[in-house]
Formats: sequence, C-alpha cells, structure tokens
Amino acid sequence: MGRMNDYTEKGRMFRPGRGFLRAGILVVMLLLLLMPVEASAARISKRSKTLLKGQSFTLRVKGTSQKAKWSSSKRSVARVNSAGVVKAKKVGKAVITARVGNKKYTCTVTVKQPVNSLKLNKTGIILKKGKSTTIKAKVKPRSASNKQLVWKSSDSKIASVSSKGKVTARKAGSATITARTKDGSKLSASCVVLVQDPKKPMKLSQKTMKLQQGASKALSVSGTSSKIVWSSSDYSVAGVDENGTVTGVGVGKAKIMAMLADGLWIAYCDVTVAAPGPSPSAEALRFLDILAKYSREIQAQKATGHFLGYSNSSSLIKGTWEGVLNDMTTRGIGYTNCAHTVRLALCEMGKITPSQMFWGLNGAIHFGAGVEATLRQSCDILHVEKTVEQLMAEDGLLPGDICTWKGIGHTNVYAGKDANGQALWIDTGRGTGSDGSYVAVKDLKEFNGLTQTLNEDIKNDHNVPDLSKSIYIFNSLNPGGINLGAVKVAYIIRLMR
Repeated sequence: MGRMNDYTEKGRMFRPGRGFLRAGILVVMLLLLLMPVEASAARISKRSKTLLKGQSFTLRVKGTSQKAKWSSSKRSVARVNSAGVVKAKKVGKAVITARVGNKKYTCTVTVKQPVNSLKLNKTGIILKKGKSTTIKAKVKPRSASNKQLVWKSSDSKIASVSSKGKVTARKAGSATITARTKDGSKLSASCVVLVQDPKKPMKLSQKTMKLQQGASKALSVSGTSSKIVWSSSDYSVAGVDENGTVTGVGVGKAKIMAMLADGLWIAYCDVTVAAPGPSPSAEALRFLDILAKYSREIQAQKATGHFLGYSNSSSLIKGTWEGVLNDMTTRGIGYTNCAHTVRLALCEMGKITPSQMFWGLNGAIHFGAGVEATLRQSCDILHVEKTVEQLMAEDGLLPGDICTWKGIGHTNVYAGKDANGQALWIDTGRGTGSDGSYVAVKDLKEFNGLTQTLNEDIKNDHNVPDLSKSIYIFNSLNPGGINLGAVKVAYIIRLMR
C-alpha cells in the first residue's frame, strides 16, 4: 500500500508536488477572505456596567462597519439613543441590546441610587491635645446604594481622623476634617478642628453669669497677656464686646467664649438672661440665631484662610448662605453686603425666596416684585423716621429689628444694648462698625489659589470699582456700635410670625 497522501493515476503512483500544495493553500485563503467576518469579529464594548442614577456612558459595537440598532429592556431604568448613549434613569437593571444584521449583542446595566446630600453634625470642634471626638455624618437619601465615606485631615499631625470619623487631637493648631462620598457622587462636607495648647491655660473671672435684658457686666481673663477674641454662642441672648463686656439681649442662655488670638485656648462663661417687658418674637430670636451661626462660620473659615468680602455685585453674591459658604470653601472667598446678609437669613427661615430682593434706599425700602406682600405675611413694616436715641427711649427697638436709614442706602439689624446703654448692630456694611477691615488685594493674592480667583472677581465686579485695590474682609458678624451721625431710622421690618 502507498502512503495516505499518494494516489494512483493510470496505474502509476502519484505524489502531489509543491506547486499543487501552494495552489491549495491559496484557494483556502481566498475562501476565508470571501467569508463574512462581522458575525465572528464584532463585539460590544461593555458586557456589563454599573451607573449611578443620572449618569451616562456610551456603548459601541466594535469590529463592524454596519450601524447598530439599540434598544433597552427597561426604558424606565436605563434608556439608550440611536448613538448608543445610555442614560441611567432609576434604580434597577436593564439589558441594552445592539442589533447588527441578524446578530445581537447585549450589555447588562445596573443603576444604583447616589448620595445627593451630605452634612456633618459639626462645622467646628475645639479639642485639647490627646482628646478625641466623633463627627457624625448625615447621608441622604436613605436608599443610597453606597453610604460609605472617606475621611481625611488636612494636617494629620494636628488632628487625625479614622475611617469612622473619630477625630483625635495630636498637637496645637488647626486642621480641616473632610468627609467625601465613596459612591462616585463627589459630595463632601468639612469641619474645622482647633487643638488647644495645654501649656497656655487661661481662666475667666466667672464661669456663670446672670443678667437682665439690657444690663451689662464685664468679664476678665487671667493667666495670659495675649490678645483675647470674644464671641457669643447666641447673640440674640447675650452679646459681648472686644473688652469682654457682656450684654443681655434676649431671654435665654448663651455661652460667652474668650479665645486666644491664635485659637489655641478657649474658656467659657455660661450666661442666663432674663428680662420683663417687651421682648423680641421667637422668630426674631431665630433670625438672630441664624446670623450668629453665620458669624461663627465666618470665623471658622477665616481661621483656615477662607474669606468673606464685601461686594454689591449681583455676579459675585449668591442667593443662599450655603452658596456663600461654598464659595468661601471652594474658591477661597465669598461675598455679601448689608442687605444681602439680611436676605440670606430670611431666606433660610423660609420668609422669602433667593430671588426676592429688597434693600434700604435713601429713606425708603426698595422692594422687588411681590416682595413687600410676602414679607408682610410674617413681618410688621413700620415707618418711624426717628433717631436711635428716640427709639430706645420709647422701647421702639427690639433685638432682631431690621432697620433701613433715611438719607443713605443702608440696612442692618439691631442686636440690643452695650454696657453703656448704646445700641449694638449686626452690620455687614463697609467700615460702619462691623467686625472687619479693608485688606489690599495684593496681600490677599498671596494666599494659595486666590490670585486667579480675585482676578476673575475683579473682572466680573462691575458694581464696585475699588475692588481691584482693596476688599473689605469680615472677621465675623459680631454686634458692634456704629456711628451714622444724626441719620434717622426710616423703616423697621420686625419679624412677628
């Protein structure tokens, strides 16, 4: 028998030659080239994909020049357009199908609920070295697929933070603790931590104090000769001036805080204020408490190199305090003005909306469309045209009164009396007694990241031509005296309901 690759032709044994083999190979290759390849080479770019609700991504069918026809098994969960762009609509699963000729390719899309709100229970913490506390985070909605957070300290040598938000004070100084969402929603919230230096103790002359509304009493500090910064936890209850004189403003309790200028030691006095006679409404006290909160947050932001400046430009100020605070945190500087701060607090109370505008204007009040009617639902609007002395003698001013002035375009808030019986005001004007000062722009630009921000702000601020030279920077909204000469209060907007 011959070998398998031999065969007989006319009685002779024949073995294929090399030419015959080459021809066979060429035929096979030609057949392969002529066969349609899309069906075997085509593939979808993703077989599975996880998205957060609201996110999108693009699917493609690779390895073919034919156009795919796209469809979704659940359009309510994930939609796909003719270009293969998939949009996550609601939590669930959907199968995205691409049809190419008589073939189909699929990708399973899983849609999860993202975190849409992240808040911390504290925006500022004071700790002594070696002490710890836990910051609690509130994540919304409850249905969020991944509520895990990543915690980070701006300086772990000063204050470290665990994966569960436990903060430990390491050494004197300040640090910012930030919590960020882990689900890809890119939300974050921060808390400023001040670590006190146990080698710099100081004491207040009193740990507790009782006052009547309108009365004043001085606190003193022992154990240090350094500059002291005074503040109150609630200026609607008790105010304090730069010398430590405490004034009862409204019925209630408050903590007076004495802090070394470097923030590394703080002492407290618990103040109880009681008073008969006229008193502000609960809504007015709530209004003052919101302004006091703004003050504390301004102080905490400035301690970490973030500023609140004065501007009248609508292109720079925001419609809510959250927006202003976000500018301070993310851009390094936010802006406000005298009437703007008042509107922010009223907006936070739900008395007006962010778009509703009003301000004092030369003895009158300029109201935007429908604003006066809205305010009258919760406020009395009183036309007085009297001096501050006249109003105080007649008990015509109550803490929380929003005042506009005759002859000047100004708006501020009455906060009570000082030790000498003089009026105290919460005032975000420029140099009218509010707690702040002008700072040269060139000096502000020395802070990291502020040069580009300030250049943009100067370009966009068409309302304040001197912004390119200096900016009025607020240290807080602590009540203080103002000197407007013989100018009279024109109108009082008094929160009643």
